[in-house]
Amino acid sequence: MGRAFEPDFSIDLHGFHPDAAMERLRREVESGAHRGKALEVIHGCGRGVLRERVRAWAERSPMVRKIWPGEECFLPGGGGVTVLFL
Repeated sequence: MGRAFEPDFSIDLHGFHPDAAMERLRREVESGAHRGKALEVIHGCGRGVLRERVRAWAERSPMVRKIWPGEECFLPGGGGVTVLFL
């Protein structure tokens, strides 16, 4: 049996105001520190505002190669996480 997926790094945006959360995520990704790695973004479930903003931003970012929505990949945290492959 294979090992469960584990991201290389994690950033917890849960509880942040959406604008502050997005600025923190942008700085983290654009720093280049995680290039070639899987970054787990914990945004929480709630009403889905932050989840939608994170995923929309990731789709436009040239730094993000692939997006794994937690609820589609059966990741721990389900819809409250998104994994970005940088």
